[in-house]
Amino acid sequence: MKTSFFRQSGKQAGVARLTLVLAILFAIALAALAAPQFQDRDHNRDHDRDSAIFVSHERMGQDFGGGGGGRPSPDSLCGEDSVAIGFHMAGDEFIHAASLDCVRVRRDGDLGDEIRRTEPTGARGGRDVHDALCPQGFVLRGLRGRTGGSIDKAFGVCSPLREIAWRGDRPRTEMTQPITRFNPGGHPSEALCPPGFVVTGFRSRSGIYMDHLWLVCSEIRRADRDHDHDR
Repeated sequence: MKTSFFRQSGKQAGVARLTLVLAILFAIALAALAAPQFQDRDHNRDHDRDSAIFVSHERMGQDFGGGGGGRPSPDSLCGEDSVAIGFHMAGDEFIHAASLDCVRVRRDGDLGDEIRRTEPTGARGGRDVHDALCPQGFVLRGLRGRTGGSIDKAFGVCSPLREIAWRGDRPRTEMTQPITRFNPGGHPSEALCPPGFVVTGFRSRSGIYMDHLWLVCSEIRRADRDHDHDR
Protein backbone atom coordinates (compact mmCIF):
# COMPACT_ATOMS: atom_id res chain seq x y z
CA MET A 1 0.00 0.00 0.00
CA LYS A 2 2.79 2.37 0.84
CA THR A 3 4.51 1.66 -2.49
CA SER A 4 1.27 2.32 -4.40
CA PHE A 5 0.73 5.55 -2.46
CA PHE A 6 4.16 6.90 -3.31
CA ARG A 7 3.74 5.96 -6.97
CA GLN A 8 0.45 7.86 -7.17
CA SER A 9 1.98 10.84 -5.37
CA GLY A 10 4.86 10.89 -7.83
CA LYS A 11 2.48 10.88 -10.78
CA GLN A 12 0.43 13.70 -9.27
CA ALA A 13 3.57 15.73 -8.64
CA GLY A 14 4.68 15.23 -12.22
CA VAL A 15 1.32 16.37 -13.57
CA ALA A 16 1.43 19.42 -11.30
CA ARG A 17 4.92 20.33 -12.50
CA LEU A 18 3.88 19.91 -16.13
CA THR A 19 0.80 22.08 -15.57
CA LEU A 20 2.94 24.77 -13.95
CA VAL A 21 5.44 24.72 -16.81
CA LEU A 22 2.65 25.02 -19.38
CA ALA A 23 1.10 27.92 -17.47
CA ILE A 24 4.44 29.74 -17.38
CA LEU A 25 4.98 29.19 -21.12
CA PHE A 26 1.46 30.43 -21.84
CA ALA A 27 2.06 33.59 -19.77
CA ILE A 28 5.33 34.25 -21.58
CA ALA A 29 3.60 33.86 -24.95
CA LEU A 30 0.89 36.33 -23.97
CA ALA A 31 3.48 38.83 -22.78
CA ALA A 32 5.38 38.52 -26.05
CA LEU A 33 2.22 39.18 -28.06
CA ALA A 34 1.25 42.17 -25.93
CA ALA A 35 4.67 43.84 -25.95
CA PRO A 36 4.55 45.14 -29.58
CA GLN A 37 1.09 46.61 -28.93
CA PHE A 38 2.33 48.50 -25.88
CA GLN A 39 5.39 49.62 -27.85
CA ASP A 40 3.13 50.91 -30.65
CA ARG A 41 1.00 52.79 -28.12
CA ASP A 42 4.10 54.31 -26.54
CA HIS A 43 5.39 55.25 -29.99
CA ASN A 44 2.08 56.90 -30.89
CA ARG A 45 2.06 58.85 -27.64
CA ASP A 46 5.64 59.98 -28.27
CA HIS A 47 4.74 60.89 -31.87
CA ASP A 48 1.75 62.98 -30.80
CA ARG A 49 3.82 64.71 -28.15
CA ASP A 50 6.59 65.52 -30.62
CA SER A 51 4.25 66.70 -33.41
CA ALA A 52 4.21 70.42 -34.09
CA ILE A 53 2.13 72.88 -36.08
CA PHE A 54 3.80 75.78 -37.85
CA VAL A 55 3.01 78.44 -40.44
CA SER A 56 4.78 78.10 -43.78
CA HIS A 57 6.84 81.03 -44.99
CA GLU A 58 5.43 80.57 -48.49
CA ARG A 59 2.48 82.82 -49.37
CA MET A 60 -0.11 82.81 -52.14
CA GLY A 61 -2.82 85.27 -53.20
CA GLN A 62 -6.57 84.73 -53.54
CA ASP A 63 -8.58 87.35 -55.42
CA PHE A 64 -11.55 88.74 -53.48
CA GLY A 65 -12.53 91.17 -56.24
CA GLY A 66 -13.07 94.84 -56.98
CA GLY A 67 -12.38 97.24 -59.81
CA GLY A 68 -9.43 97.59 -62.14
CA GLY A 69 -8.27 101.02 -61.06
CA GLY A 70 -5.83 102.22 -58.47
CA ARG A 71 -2.20 101.29 -57.98
CA PRO A 72 -0.51 98.67 -55.76
CA SER A 73 -0.48 99.50 -52.06
CA PRO A 74 1.93 98.06 -49.48
CA ASP A 75 0.80 94.64 -48.24
CA SER A 76 -0.70 94.23 -44.79
CA LEU A 77 1.00 91.10 -43.41
CA CYS A 78 1.03 89.13 -40.16
CA GLY A 79 4.41 88.50 -38.57
CA GLU A 80 6.39 85.27 -38.61
CA ASP A 81 4.51 82.20 -37.34
CA SER A 82 1.34 84.29 -37.01
CA VAL A 83 -2.16 84.03 -38.49
CA ALA A 84 -5.13 86.38 -38.77
CA ILE A 85 -8.04 86.13 -36.33
CA GLY A 86 -9.99 89.12 -37.65
CA PHE A 87 -9.75 92.31 -39.68
CA HIS A 88 -10.62 96.01 -39.67
CA MET A 89 -11.70 98.34 -42.45
CA ALA A 90 -11.70 102.14 -42.51
CA GLY A 91 -14.42 103.76 -44.59
CA ASP A 92 -17.25 106.18 -45.10
CA GLU A 93 -18.85 106.40 -48.52
CA PHE A 94 -16.19 103.92 -49.67
CA ILE A 95 -13.89 101.45 -47.95
CA HIS A 96 -10.42 103.01 -47.95
CA ALA A 97 -8.08 100.66 -46.06
CA ALA A 98 -7.90 97.28 -44.32
CA SER A 99 -5.72 95.74 -41.63
CA LEU A 100 -5.59 92.45 -39.71
CA ASP A 101 -5.44 91.25 -36.11
CA CYS A 102 -2.77 88.53 -35.86
CA VAL A 103 -1.62 86.08 -33.18
CA ARG A 104 1.27 83.63 -33.06
CA VAL A 105 0.71 79.90 -33.48
CA ARG A 106 2.27 77.82 -30.71
CA ARG A 107 3.93 74.50 -31.44
CA ASP A 108 1.05 72.58 -29.88
CA GLY A 109 -1.47 74.31 -32.15
CA ASP A 110 -2.83 76.72 -29.54
CA LEU A 111 -3.12 80.39 -30.42
CA GLY A 112 -1.09 82.99 -28.54
CA ASP A 113 -2.67 85.61 -26.30
CA GLU A 114 -0.98 88.72 -27.70
CA ILE A 115 -2.85 90.34 -30.59
CA ARG A 116 -0.90 92.48 -33.04
CA ARG A 117 -2.56 94.67 -35.65
CA THR A 118 -0.85 94.93 -39.02
CA GLU A 119 -0.11 98.13 -40.89
CA PRO A 120 -3.07 98.90 -43.18
CA THR A 121 -3.15 98.37 -46.91
CA GLY A 122 -5.15 100.73 -49.12
CA ALA A 123 -5.77 104.46 -49.37
CA ARG A 124 -5.73 107.22 -46.82
CA GLY A 125 -9.02 108.38 -45.40
CA GLY A 126 -12.06 106.75 -43.93
CA ARG A 127 -13.57 108.39 -40.89
CA ASP A 128 -14.78 105.21 -39.20
CA VAL A 129 -12.96 101.94 -38.48
CA HIS A 130 -15.14 98.83 -38.37
CA ASP A 131 -14.19 95.50 -36.82
CA ALA A 132 -14.82 91.93 -37.99
CA LEU A 133 -13.46 89.39 -35.49
CA CYS A 134 -13.47 85.59 -35.47
CA PRO A 135 -14.82 83.72 -32.42
CA GLN A 136 -12.27 82.73 -29.80
CA GLY A 137 -10.07 79.84 -30.97
CA PHE A 138 -10.96 80.40 -34.66
CA VAL A 139 -8.75 81.86 -37.40
CA LEU A 140 -9.55 83.66 -40.63
CA ARG A 141 -9.56 81.51 -43.77
CA GLY A 142 -11.56 83.59 -46.24
CA LEU A 143 -13.84 86.50 -47.11
CA ARG A 144 -17.33 86.75 -48.52
CA GLY A 145 -19.21 89.87 -49.49
CA ARG A 146 -19.89 92.11 -52.48
CA THR A 147 -17.56 93.89 -54.88
CA GLY A 148 -17.92 96.02 -58.01
CA GLY A 149 -15.69 98.93 -58.87
CA SER A 150 -14.62 98.86 -55.23
CA ILE A 151 -15.07 96.81 -52.06
CA ASP A 152 -18.72 97.12 -51.04
CA LYS A 153 -19.15 94.54 -48.28
CA ALA A 154 -16.93 92.00 -46.53
CA PHE A 155 -17.28 89.50 -43.72
CA GLY A 156 -14.80 86.87 -42.59
CA VAL A 157 -14.99 83.09 -42.84
CA CYS A 158 -13.42 81.53 -39.71
CA SER A 159 -12.55 77.96 -38.63
CA PRO A 160 -10.56 76.30 -35.79
CA LEU A 161 -6.84 76.16 -36.55
CA ARG A 162 -6.40 72.45 -35.73
CA GLU A 163 -9.26 71.44 -38.03
CA ILE A 164 -7.57 73.37 -40.85
CA ALA A 165 -4.19 71.78 -40.08
CA TRP A 166 -5.69 68.27 -40.10
CA ARG A 167 -7.16 68.94 -43.57
CA GLY A 168 -10.75 68.23 -42.56
CA ASP A 169 -13.15 68.23 -45.51
CA ARG A 170 -15.64 70.40 -43.66
CA PRO A 171 -14.07 72.35 -40.82
CA ARG A 172 -16.50 74.12 -38.53
CA THR A 173 -17.25 77.55 -39.92
CA GLU A 174 -18.33 80.78 -38.25
CA MET A 175 -18.80 84.19 -39.88
CA THR A 176 -17.69 87.55 -38.54
CA GLN A 177 -19.96 90.55 -38.48
CA PRO A 178 -20.09 92.25 -41.92
CA ILE A 179 -18.39 95.51 -42.82
CA THR A 180 -20.33 97.51 -45.40
CA ARG A 181 -19.67 100.80 -47.16
CA PHE A 182 -22.37 103.43 -47.46
CA ASN A 183 -25.04 102.49 -50.03
CA PRO A 184 -23.32 99.23 -51.18
CA GLY A 185 -23.87 97.73 -54.61
CA GLY A 186 -21.70 95.32 -56.56
CA HIS A 187 -22.17 91.58 -56.94
CA PRO A 188 -21.54 88.59 -54.64
CA SER A 189 -17.86 87.81 -54.19
CA GLU A 190 -15.88 85.18 -52.29
CA ALA A 191 -12.23 84.32 -51.70
CA LEU A 192 -11.25 81.28 -49.62
CA CYS A 193 -7.77 80.02 -48.87
CA PRO A 194 -7.17 76.46 -50.15
CA PRO A 195 -7.64 73.54 -47.73
CA GLY A 196 -4.89 73.62 -45.11
CA PHE A 197 -4.24 77.36 -45.61
CA VAL A 198 -5.20 80.42 -43.53
CA VAL A 199 -5.18 84.17 -44.05
CA THR A 200 -1.90 85.86 -43.12
CA GLY A 201 -2.25 89.12 -45.06
CA PHE A 202 -4.13 91.53 -47.35
CA ARG A 203 -2.98 92.96 -50.69
CA SER A 204 -4.74 95.80 -52.48
CA ARG A 205 -4.85 98.34 -55.29
CA SER A 206 -6.03 101.75 -54.24
CA GLY A 207 -6.45 105.33 -55.38
CA ILE A 208 -8.89 107.62 -53.61
CA TYR A 209 -10.39 104.48 -52.06
CA MET A 210 -9.64 100.74 -52.12
CA ASP A 211 -10.27 99.49 -55.66
CA HIS A 212 -9.32 95.82 -55.38
CA LEU A 213 -8.49 93.35 -52.58
CA TRP A 214 -6.66 90.02 -52.39
CA LEU A 215 -6.12 87.64 -49.52
CA VAL A 216 -2.63 86.47 -48.72
CA CYS A 217 -2.75 82.81 -47.59
CA SER A 218 -0.15 80.61 -45.88
CA GLU A 219 -0.19 76.87 -45.34
CA ILE A 220 -0.50 75.38 -41.86
CA ARG A 221 1.88 72.42 -41.72
CA ARG A 222 2.47 69.61 -39.26
CA ALA A 223 5.97 68.40 -38.45
CA ASP A 224 7.44 65.73 -36.16
CA ARG A 225 10.88 64.76 -34.96
CA ASP A 226 11.29 62.12 -37.71
CA HIS A 227 10.79 64.48 -40.66
CA ASP A 228 12.37 67.75 -41.63
CA HIS A 229 9.92 70.53 -42.42
CA ASP A 230 10.32 73.04 -45.23
CA ARG A 231 10.23 76.49 -43.69
